[in-house]
Amino acid sequence: MTVHRAALVDLLRAAVPPEALRPGIDVQHVQPDGTVHHGGGASTADLVVGADGVHSVTRRSLWPHLPGPRYVGYTTWRLIAPPQPVEGSVETWGRGERFGHVPMPDGRIYCYVMANAPADSHVGLDELRERFARWRQPIPALLGSAHEEAVLQHDTHELPMLPTYVSGNVAVLGDAAHAMTPNLGQGACQALEDAVTLAHAVDTLGVCAGLEAYDRDRRPRTQLIVRRSRQAGAAAHWISTPMTTLRDAVLPLLPNMLFARSLTPAYTWTI
Repeated sequence: MTVHRAALVDLLRAAVPPEALRPGIDVQHVQPDGTVHHGGGASTADLVVGADGVHSVTRRSLWPHLPGPRYVGYTTWRLIAPPQPVEGSVETWGRGERFGHVPMPDGRIYCYVMANAPADSHVGLDELRERFARWRQPIPALLGSAHEEAVLQHDTHELPMLPTYVSGNVAVLGDAAHAMTPNLGQGACQALEDAVTLAHAVDTLGVCAGLEAYDRDRRPRTQLIVRRSRQAGAAAHWISTPMTTLRDAVLPLLPNMLFARSLTPAYTWTI
């Protein structure tokens, strides 16, 4: 199921009492005892959850000596195109670049583009249209129908493996704990799994034992998916002509069951 992230955020926000929300707060430092230093002063809680993304302040506060996110060598564009006929979810590979499209329930098309590039390279929609003008349809049509303001570009980072997702009364989850390449489409999905597991563990066992259970249950699974996601996208970014020619000849010969078996661990989960 493909869900627009803004729609999901609206659903989650509607379930939270308005007085519990404090938007616009700049978090500066987090301590293991649950004290959060922010622009409005400091607050202390029984449980702090750092769901603050790949450049997490929470993670840097708790483990300042661990390495930060690593740029994987390619940048990613994401956009929503207006409704139009497409042949389902398809990803097309080139040499060091690829284009994917996924239909959404309302008829619009989610598109993503990845290309080898130096970090901090900024490319606009017009350049993307020119770059993919000779690719097969509906790729040029999808880019042609998009609007500049609908395009987001982010460099692609991966987080080195953390030894734990918990310190004191604080837990990190999602990209703050295990930022991964988007090759399996599992970044946001794993964050949701983290949240459900953490809430269930704390509700059932209390804060201390619940945090231990959360780390024990989630770290092996998410770090496995980080590795598998890295492996899944590697061949798409080869630029050697002999290597890409070999890749394009061999991949169509592999049985579908092989691909299904490799994806099953990522897409199958029970709490």
